[in-house]
Order: sequence, then C-alpha cells, then structure tokens
Amino acid sequence: MDMFRLQCFVALAEELHFHRAADRCHISQPAMSQQIAKLEDELRVKLAIRSKRSVSLTRAGEVFLREARKTLRQMDLAVSLTRRTNRGEIGQITVGVTAPAMYIVFPEIVREFAARSPDVGVVVHEMSTLEQEAALRDGRIDVGVLHPPLQDDSLGCHIIGQPPYLAVLPAGHRLALKARIRLADLAGDDFILFPRAIGPQLYDSIIGLCQEAGFSPRVVQEAFPAQTIIAFAAAGMGVGFIASRVQRLERVGTIYREFEGPRPSLTLGVAALTSNLAMPVVAEFIDAATKAGSAVQ
Repeated sequence: MDMFRLQCFVALAEELHFHRAADRCHISQPAMSQQIAKLEDELRVKLAIRSKRSVSLTRAGEVFLREARKTLRQMDLAVSLTRRTNRGEIGQITVGVTAPAMYIVFPEIVREFAARSPDVGVVVHEMSTLEQEAALRDGRIDVGVLHPPLQDDSLGCHIIGQPPYLAVLPAGHRLALKARIRLADLAGDDFILFPRAIGPQLYDSIIGLCQEAGFSPRVVQEAFPAQTIIAFAAAGMGVGFIASRVQRLERVGTIYREFEGPRPSLTLGVAALTSNLAMPVVAEFIDAATKAGSAVQ
C-alpha cells in the first residue's frame, strides 16, 4: 500500500477539508481527490462522504484511520531504524579480543564506545591475534583488538597503545633494592614467559632484546595469563614480565620493577577489513579504541 496515499487520507480525515488536506500534502485539490479515490478503489470500500460544504468519514473510514495512523508510525519507525543503523547508531558489533588486551584496555574501550553509541550491542570473543585475522577475513568478527604487526594485507590496523612491560621478581631477589633495572641485569635468571604460540612476534622481540643485551634467556616455565606468571614468580620459579601497570597485582612474595634503557613493550591495535573501515559502527569503535588506548601505560 502506498505510503503517500495513506498520508493523504490521514490529512483529509484530520482536516475534513479537501483543499486544506491538499495544501498539507503539497499537492493540488484534484490530485488529493484522485489519491483518495484510488485508495477507496484499492480497498473496495467508501472511506469519506463529501458534500458541498463538508467532508465526513464513513464507519469504515474511521476504523481505517486508526490503522492507517499505526501503519504510518510503524513505517516512520522502520525508516528511522534503518537510517540509524546505517549511521552506526544502533545494531551490534562483534569484536575479537586477545587475553592481554581484554584485561589491559578492553573495559575502557567498551565504556568509551557505549558513551558514543549507547544502542549498539557489543558481542565479544576472546581470540589470539592469528585467530582474529582469520575471523576478520571470514566475517565472523567486525573488529579485532589485537597485537600488530599483522600478516594479512587485506586488514587495516591502527596502533592504539604500547604499554611497556614490567619485571616481576620474587621477593628477596638480588635486584630488590634497585628502583629500576636494566634487561641485562636479568642475565643468569630463570625466565617465566607466555607460550610463543600466543604472540610469536612479541615472544621473539623479548628474546631478541635479551640477546641485544648480551645474553640468551633461559626460559624454564611457560605461563599464561598474567596472574599465573605472577604466582610462579611469587613461588620463586623465576622472573616474569607483565604488560602495563594495569596487570600489576599485589601479591605477597613478588615485587615489580620498571626497566630503564631498551625494554619490551606490548603493542595494542584495533583492526578491521580495509573495505569495512568506513562503516560508521566500525569507524566509531576504532575511534573509541584509539581514545581509550592513548591512556594505557
């Protein structure tokens, strides 16, 4: 059923005057009469009775007026929802997040995004960076919060933060009296590192920095997430690394020290298919992630 024809009928029913209804709909009076006649032909009922001085609705016209108003409201709502969805104001976005990013920056990203797009739901999947690259290509997620650099050239990625790692030392460690330490100071210590499969490039960068400092680290234990690394350090099993002060948990038996000089850092990024970067909801999420990530240290 034609939306404009319904609008003409509602205008006539409310004005009870063809000329005023025509002016309201920005058409001529003969055109208004044609719209009503076509509507009555379509419904096969008489909706209005027109005399020389007045217009009145039939009983069928009164019933149809109520339904026409409901229909127009629903159509207006459909148009509004469609336009808001296109602008990224409503709907949902599916996001992949690595375990470190989930703890370090994701809560701040979601709060910022929710303030900008309160009617957009966020569906979250915890995934490694490599898993997110595949999920972005397959369309299983819209955006990924991960650790650049990426291997897939079809993905656009924005770096949102690079929080430095802190050293987690057992209480009573020989470096406990130092306020800051150098990576070379840890030569000879047993290392607790996350499994290489979680972040191959990050793992290799830590090993590389140690080698540049003059030693090859002796990795005696692989552990994940940060809470486990901290627990193993508290047990005296070695020294570990945690990314940013956000992951620093007060635990009896551990101390934390910042590095001076060359030090490892965790690169945080937000990625999407290059072809989707201009989508309003994706662009809004990336902006929110960029703002939230700038505060991460």
